[in-house]
Amino acid sequence: MNEVRIKKLRWKFVLVSFCSLFVTMLLITGLLSGTNYYLARKNIRNTLQYIVNNGGYLPGSETNAERDTEHHSSYDVIRFLNEIFNVENYENTSNPEFYYTTRYFAIIYDENLNISKVITNHIAAVNPKEAETYGAMALDEPVSFGRYGDYYYTVADLSTGGTIVVYLDSSDMILGSSRIIYLSMSLILIGIIIAAIITGIFSKWAIASEVRNMELQKRFITNASHELKTPLAVIRANTEMMEMLSGESEWTTSTMRQVDRLNGLIKNLVMIARADENENSVVMQECDITKSVRETVQTFVAIAETDNKKLEDKIRDDVKMTASDGSIRQLSSLLIDNAIKYCDEGGRITVSLSQKGKGVQLVVSNDFKDGANVDYKRFFERFYREDKSHNTDRGGYGIGLSIAESIVKQYKGSIGAYWKDGIISFVCILKPMNK
Repeated sequence: MNEVRIKKLRWKFVLVSFCSLFVTMLLITGLLSGTNYYLARKNIRNTLQYIVNNGGYLPGSETNAERDTEHHSSYDVIRFLNEIFNVENYENTSNPEFYYTTRYFAIIYDENLNISKVITNHIAAVNPKEAETYGAMALDEPVSFGRYGDYYYTVADLSTGGTIVVYLDSSDMILGSSRIIYLSMSLILIGIIIAAIITGIFSKWAIASEVRNMELQKRFITNASHELKTPLAVIRANTEMMEMLSGESEWTTSTMRQVDRLNGLIKNLVMIARADENENSVVMQECDITKSVRETVQTFVAIAETDNKKLEDKIRDDVKMTASDGSIRQLSSLLIDNAIKYCDEGGRITVSLSQKGKGVQLVVSNDFKDGANVDYKRFFERFYREDKSHNTDRGGYGIGLSIAESIVKQYKGSIGAYWKDGIISFVCILKPMNK
């Protein structure tokens, strides 16, 4: 993983944190707003029900004659308010202006739904004629509790017979709920902006050590590779001298084979380090992908024939894309080399290339009859080899496919391994890069 990828990972972390915070704050705001809305509606329903229970009046505000007729004491009011506010001692928490701040009007109907009384002395915004219109609308509704504009209404049967419709002015409650929502959304926006800034700063600090470790790792690989070349060169020279003096033997041959293998491994390690360093420094231009892949295939034809395998291509003409010619050739070489190494004895390797929109699709297939129960997802892990014994006869290091995947990612593309009917296929989708 190079520095660019670490930075991308950092911004993914910031984005995930940002989204998590946003969802959490949204849920909290929704919970608070929903709870406030539920309690407010409950308060409204209790108030409406109390007015209904008192025949359209609030005890304490009606005329003495009406109060005597209804036989309600101040104790009833205290009990009602205790139910609304859920308190045990109303005198310590109640609003003495309750009777004057509760704005409502009521329409009382007889058994035949004829209007017998209209009560509008608790509201100035609605006259009796308008109250009758509101009452007719409530009676036409299929529900007994609802809302018209700033008014909540209830329709109920009276214990003395007839029907009552009560409208309660709830504009203060609606305005208060709206203010809570607007305030919550404002706090969410401000909180997210602050959190995004703080997360961005701290995430940069958090990945600083990873970037430093990555640089040290790349430096170690490069330095170790150079340091290992000298003793390997000495071993090779000494072995060649032994062969000149005593002749070639199985021991010298084995030593030379292992020296060659170590040199190849060092070369691949250096290739990995350079691939990470040069990921964003490659030169992009309009490339003839057909020519690059076809010439790469030709360089492997003799190698395949020597290994008793057949290499053929199905490359479309005039396939072009904005890319780096060197990376396209390297990708093709890695996939073809891998296919030759792991193709069945006497099998066939096929390289296909086609245009896919503005991008290209490269497919390298080979015969692989024993691939039914293989974990293909792990093929692109560095140093992973399906052969658990790590037999080195095929000369692989478990690095090539990892490098191939790294190249594909440079092109914002995808690569995958698929097996069907005894054939394994490596499918690459490459997208054009910006110059």
